[in-house]
Amino acid sequence: MTNMKKTKQSQSITQSNPVVPPPVAPTPEAVPPPVATASAPAATAPDPNTALEQYVQQTVAQLDAVEVGLGDDPPLTPALKRHALKFRKGGDKIIGQIGNLAQQQQLESPGLNVTDMLATLGKAQALQPLFDRVASFAKHVDDVVFKAESDSLSMAQQFYALLQRRALTDGELATAMVPVVTFFARKPVPKATGALTKPQKKATKKAVETLQKNAPGMLQPAAETAAAPATGAGTGQTPVTQGASGQGQAGAAVPAPNGAGVASAGNGAAAPAGQTGVAHS
Repeated sequence: MTNMKKTKQSQSITQSNPVVPPPVAPTPEAVPPPVATASAPAATAPDPNTALEQYVQQTVAQLDAVEVGLGDDPPLTPALKRHALKFRKGGDKIIGQIGNLAQQQQLESPGLNVTDMLATLGKAQALQPLFDRVASFAKHVDDVVFKAESDSLSMAQQFYALLQRRALTDGELATAMVPVVTFFARKPVPKATGALTKPQKKATKKAVETLQKNAPGMLQPAAETAAAPATGAGTGQTPVTQGASGQGQAGAAVPAPNGAGVASAGNGAAAPAGQTGVAHS
């Protein structure tokens, strides 16, 4: 009996405490492979000239303000400057002396007075230091720009030489370099043999204008100059250089009587046949 009670008690204990199975490790979920995405562009390096560009903009704004402060004088065209009087060295002293003499002689008038003349001269003298400094500043900027452009082109030519070698085996690169090759292949147009230089052309033009103004008779038309040596050429005739008046004036070629020789009309009349000096066969 005692054994039966123990058995019943053990059964009741086992029923009240059910057996818990051991935990099962969860199976990992299938993770899909990562989708290939476009790689993000690399961060561009900061422009080293950003600060310089800002400084230049500030400087230009300051120069604009300075220009406004100088007044609203109209800009002079090259034609106006060419016809205006040129200030000569030492002119400031002469202008002051002229002003003193004009005041002593009481030559001033409402439209012309010494005060305005000296005030205008003083304006030029006050601006002269600024002019000198701006000219020096402009040369400095010009030199900096020239040096930077020259150095950049020098490095570009070195890269160009390397690219030319690689383009020999790379057709796509050779196609992309077509505009570059065209740029470096440009050469100045060669001048014709005996062609005048720019200074010579300028001097010739100035000389012609001077002769047209002062001595137009010295300039002969091109047609007459070209026709003069051709008169009587190849015909066995002797051209005449004197007209009926006996003066060797240039004129139109007029055939002599009987078709013998050519007479040069001096005053509009043909020379007599006896004065033509025709060579008879």
